[in-house]
Amino acid sequence: MRMRKWFLPLVIILTLVASTGCSTNKLTHLFRKNPQTSNLPASALFLDGAAIRLETVRLLDSAKKSIYIEQNLFDDPALMNLVLAKQREGLTLKILLDRWQPPNQATLAALKSQNVSIQFYPALKGQYDDVKLLVVDQKKALIYGPAWTASIWQNTHDLAVELSGYSAWWTALVFARDWNFTTTLSLDVPQKTSLPNDNITLATNANLQQQISAQILQANHSIWIESPEVSDPNTVQSLVNAAAKGRDVRLILDPREKKTAADALAKLKGGGVKVRFVNNSAAPAFHLNVGIFDQKTFVFTSSDWTYSTFVINHEFSITVPSAAATAKLAAVFEHDWTQAQ
Repeated sequence: MRMRKWFLPLVIILTLVASTGCSTNKLTHLFRKNPQTSNLPASALFLDGAAIRLETVRLLDSAKKSIYIEQNLFDDPALMNLVLAKQREGLTLKILLDRWQPPNQATLAALKSQNVSIQFYPALKGQYDDVKLLVVDQKKALIYGPAWTASIWQNTHDLAVELSGYSAWWTALVFARDWNFTTTLSLDVPQKTSLPNDNITLATNANLQQQISAQILQANHSIWIESPEVSDPNTVQSLVNAAAKGRDVRLILDPREKKTAADALAKLKGGGVKVRFVNNSAAPAFHLNVGIFDQKTFVFTSSDWTYSTFVINHEFSITVPSAAATAKLAAVFEHDWTQAQ
């Protein structure tokens, strides 16, 4: 009896293979789980400072119940006034800032004087909080490359990604966890949500490198990266390995940062990785940190791809398997590649 349970289905499958001419590779594909994809649209990506700030204002204006903000740097006076106005409407407002950025001292003092619930992220000396996010009503989130400062809004080539499904709720949980590090009063974020699963992966700290390494390993055709600096030793080696397998590995870096170590750069170029640099006089300033894999998936990180980002600092990333959204970034990369030297 036990044999019959699997014998008959096997005979049927083999008969189908014989009658349709399916190869054994196609037969293997029948049992392979379809890769998960995201429905994140291209319209959820906001490029460069002006567009990012405009969407930030729109989201803040739309808030009805709560606003959670975590920023590396926050000294934009207009945004401060806006969040204060929302608090006066009765919304719950919580803000976390990096403790080591000098302008944040004045921001914290000014907002605390208005009874805003604002804290410094409890980073250790030498550790920065580079997480940059906004969560509205626990239903929408904006993940940032740039910080909330006027000088960056006016002059930056960067990215923000708006989330509205399961990943937005998960972003609220990430903020709640960070908030709980600063106080015994936990935030009221439900442990379950009815928001649809958008198949976007969130990662913090060392998990950023794991996400990037997995995408590099899985890439079959191309790996395109824009970041001011790519110098983490493990990531550099993974890119060299991918180039050796025939992948189209390209990097756009920023020479003005003067960070990428000479040995890392030599290893990349010597290993078949194509490297170009943005023009020294390019405007707006280059701060984009994104990896594009097979033009189907992108990884967006809060900072450069360095040892400090992956091991020391408090960082954030999203991995988005959306062909539509990735196509928008691929077009940006191709344009930037032609302008780079």
